[in-house]
Amino acid sequence: MKQFTSLQFSTPIATQNPGLNGDAFTRRRRLNTRLLGFVLVYTILAGALRKWVFPGGPVSNALLLGHVVMPWIFYLAAPGSKKQYAPVLLLFGAVLALMAFNPLNQSIYHGAFGILLHLGFWLMAFHYLENPRLYDWEKLFGLLLVLFAVEITLGILQYSLPRTHLINRYASDTATSIAYVGERARVTGTFSYVAGFTSWLVFVNLWLWSLALQKRPLRLLVVLTALTVFASLISGARSALAFTVLFGGLMFWGVLKQLSFLKVFAALLIGALAVAGSYQKSAFVQEAWSNFLSRIDDGIRDEEFGRRTYGVVTEIVDYKGDYPLLGTGLGATYQGARIIWGESYYIKRYGGFEEEPERIVLEGGYILLVLRMLLLVYFLNQLHIPVFYKIIFGGIISLFTHSIFNVYNLVFIPLALSMVESGYIRQSNQSGQSNQSNQF
Repeated sequence: MKQFTSLQFSTPIATQNPGLNGDAFTRRRRLNTRLLGFVLVYTILAGALRKWVFPGGPVSNALLLGHVVMPWIFYLAAPGSKKQYAPVLLLFGAVLALMAFNPLNQSIYHGAFGILLHLGFWLMAFHYLENPRLYDWEKLFGLLLVLFAVEITLGILQYSLPRTHLINRYASDTATSIAYVGERARVTGTFSYVAGFTSWLVFVNLWLWSLALQKRPLRLLVVLTALTVFASLISGARSALAFTVLFGGLMFWGVLKQLSFLKVFAALLIGALAVAGSYQKSAFVQEAWSNFLSRIDDGIRDEEFGRRTYGVVTEIVDYKGDYPLLGTGLGATYQGARIIWGESYYIKRYGGFEEEPERIVLEGGYILLVLRMLLLVYFLNQLHIPVFYKIIFGGIISLFTHSIFNVYNLVFIPLALSMVESGYIRQSNQSGQSNQSNQF
């Protein structure tokens, strides 16, 4: 383990905020844990209010706005130091403020909304970097497990009921149809739309990774991972299943390589038999798999895989829009801002857009895209996780997730990465204590 730490971590693990000790530190950590619990509960459950209690209208819009400002609320209310990375946040915020006044934008309201979105992610990320000891993820295990059970149970219920059933509705009262696969609705859980549920699945995968680093029981990891795989299937999200397989594989590789050959063989055999048995005996599982395969066939037929993989890079290298250097205004592509305050001539002229790098160039040009990439590299470089995994996370966040325009990811991605790093720090500390005891 000593060799692993020295070779894989780019920087030594430092004890941050050394002055926070005793009762003062305990109170701050408890407050931060409660705030994290509130942020997670709101992010996961607010969609249920939007689509089943207040569908459409001002209350639903206010709940949506809550997602956008949640990183700001957390940053302002959270305890701990906020000085170390303040210059970085202020500099990036100043650039965003200048871009918000882009005369090509539809209105200043779009620009203000854009600042909330583009800066929110970094408020969550840099607060953690400066105050990692305040993030007590083990205390939130029970809450996350309950929320996991709620989402899985509700997802299975949604998939079982007709897609026209009330439980499968979306938050918008203007939505006339929902996404489906085969004859089943693509499940959304408590989230407003499918994209929220798939964002939660990515968060869950990294949560499970952190549990493995905490050396939670292997049986628990196997059961939770199996349920996550099934949730990915019934979501109909191909990217969600791909991320589940990727992160699950990396997680189990880290867990299984520490076990004996017989234990590894037994774990793989039991897992294979469980998968085969559930498929053979459950018509529900068979239908879920068959429907998901139809999603893959659709992607091949519509040439969607190329557009969503290397096409993401092609869209920004061979950019077709106007003003590629500075873009046409922050917030110009966000659907909520376009519905409330209108859509600019340049966005209409550009036509359809979907992937996040393309939208960043549309709003702030290559300058904003480069700044975001530099910030992401800087943030990941500060994390105490193996360099290989930093590269994977960087590529996924940069190209294949909506970490700005999917408001759930403003919370999910930075917190998920903080959980993984916390697991690696704990693993390293345990290794150091073990080495010290062996010396005695």
